[in-house]
Amino acid sequence: MKQHVEIGNQALEELGRLRQEVTHLRAMSARQVATEARLARLANFPEQNPDILVETDFNGRVTYMNPVAQARFPDLSGTGFSHPLFLGMAEVLVMMRVEDMAYSSDEISLGDAAFERQVCHVREADKERIRIYLHDITRRKRAEKAIQTLARQVVYGQEEERRRLSRELHDEAGQALTALKLSLELLRTDLPADAGDLHRHLVQAIDLAETTMDRVRHLAHGLRPPALDTLGLDLTLGAYCRDIAQRSQLTIDYHSDHVSGLSDAMNICLYRVLQEALTNVVKHARASRVRVDLGFEGEAVRLEVVDDGCGLAPASAEQSLGGIGMLGMRERLELLDGRLEVSSTPGQGLRLWAILPLQVVA
Repeated sequence: MKQHVEIGNQALEELGRLRQEVTHLRAMSARQVATEARLARLANFPEQNPDILVETDFNGRVTYMNPVAQARFPDLSGTGFSHPLFLGMAEVLVMMRVEDMAYSSDEISLGDAAFERQVCHVREADKERIRIYLHDITRRKRAEKAIQTLARQVVYGQEEERRRLSRELHDEAGQALTALKLSLELLRTDLPADAGDLHRHLVQAIDLAETTMDRVRHLAHGLRPPALDTLGLDLTLGAYCRDIAQRSQLTIDYHSDHVSGLSDAMNICLYRVLQEALTNVVKHARASRVRVDLGFEGEAVRLEVVDDGCGLAPASAEQSLGGIGMLGMRERLELLDGRLEVSSTPGQGLRLWAILPLQVVA
């Protein structure tokens, strides 16, 4: 009886071991099936990729196109690098070889469509290929262009409102204050010699009227300098530099290549950049001397402002360059396809360049 019990226990143990082994084998089989399924999906990924995928050899001969590429560019096979899709590919491949890069990214435009292009150098066994991914960014580019157009219209609207306010301040408020001052001077002239207190009060009123006239004039010029419309950018910037020098005790050296013929948008943009740049110098730079240069640089106009102030400390440089004033200048220039460049050394001042391409029509 005891022997039968032992045999039964051994059988149960063996059965349990066999069940565990079966479970383990089933698990291994499930993992193998999942792995094979993943590999199958990866192998089929180019076919399922919603983006355009093209492979070529280093001579530009197309060796593979996924269905999206075939539908979008049916004329691509066998074209080599002459197709617009491969614009600049020769330079990209040279750069990738020289710098030993496996990946490069840029943007290309094909008529009414724009693409983000990613170029990969693929090595498999003894074969080398170029794999090109194209992601359609046409809608994004159109949205960015619409936003830029809207921003430009907002800036132009602001400048037109500044122009209107400047003229009203100059023509209406300025003339009214001038008339008030003349009337007060006539009253003072007609006063009897013994009206000492009244005479003193009139003198104070005349001084106040004159001070208010100066403030209104400066406000009107700050909104929109009339000289910009009558004398042009060159003379306006020179006069503004002289005015800031007188009011701040800065020595400002202004030099110009006699720039003229720019659009109104470019004129006001460069004027606002100089306005902001000199305001920053007066407030923060602790400078004694500033050099302002206006001239041409190839197919662009360049405004350069250099001061001998304290410059930007490394800890505050990033914050300062990202401040509201700098961002305002940068955005104004970018609306006209221009750019802003800034360099600074602590204790040795700051240098600012504003570059605007001449071909911009605004």
